[in-house]
Amino acid sequence: MSKEDLAAFLEEMRRRHADQVDAMELPEGTDAYVAERIAEGDVTTILFMLKLGYLMGLQTGYAAGRSGDDEPDGSGIRGPLQA
Repeated sequence: MSKEDLAAFLEEMRRRHADQVDAMELPEGTDAYVAERIAEGDVTTILFMLKLGYLMGLQTGYAAGRSGDDEPDGSGIRGPLQA
């Protein structure tokens, strides 16, 4: 996938899911932590975070599909993983 394809995909996902993403609360300090990782050039940690989020999304979607439920929209109660 080219950088252009990836940018187009992300923009489409942003357009489609902006409300759900904006409603998602991350643990306090996440913005500062990510900014620090970026400033330090810590690509390994940023990529790990992206992969972890992707993996968790796949697992959630799979579990929802297996149970016959609709896809979760992120507005429910927080799960057991907390920072």
